[in-house]
Amino acid sequence: GFDVHSRYAQHFASFTQQLVKMALMARVSSKVAAGAARRSVVAAPVRPRAAVRPAVVVKASSQEDPSAELQKQMNDALKTVQEKWEATSDAEKPAAIAIIIGAVIAQISIGATMDAVNKIPFINGFLEFVGLAVTGVYAYRYFTDPAERENVKKSIDSFTKAVTGK
Repeated sequence: GFDVHSRYAQHFASFTQQLVKMALMARVSSKVAAGAARRSVVAAPVRPRAAVRPAVVVKASSQEDPSAELQKQMNDALKTVQEKWEATSDAEKPAAIAIIIGAVIAQISIGATMDAVNKIPFINGFLEFVGLAVTGVYAYRYFTDPAERENVKKSIDSFTKAVTGK
């Protein structure tokens, strides 16, 4: 029979084995590197202290700090939102607030629903299978016929043109 728990246990066991192998390889390579470092220290000539040059640190810098760029983008976005809010009439502002609150509640409820569905043992795999089947049917239907391929290309091009304005 098909047992989900044993399948996950097998995956966990193989993952654990891979981690142990990686840890052992890291330990062996660090011991080899330490041994090589000890040998190189012994064989290296000793320089007098006065001959050592001071280290020069070179720091690459970009034109702008990434956090400053992010701050600028956030300020621009906030300014745009404020301009749109001020352009909205007073009669439409309660509806705009209701739509925003509804969207936030919908996102939270969709996330909770997806988490709950993913915890049901066979539903998650079944839904993945349905998604793959629908994708396969779509690909077969629209990409095997040259006329349909051309229609899909025209549809994508018109959508791209509508979104980008180009």
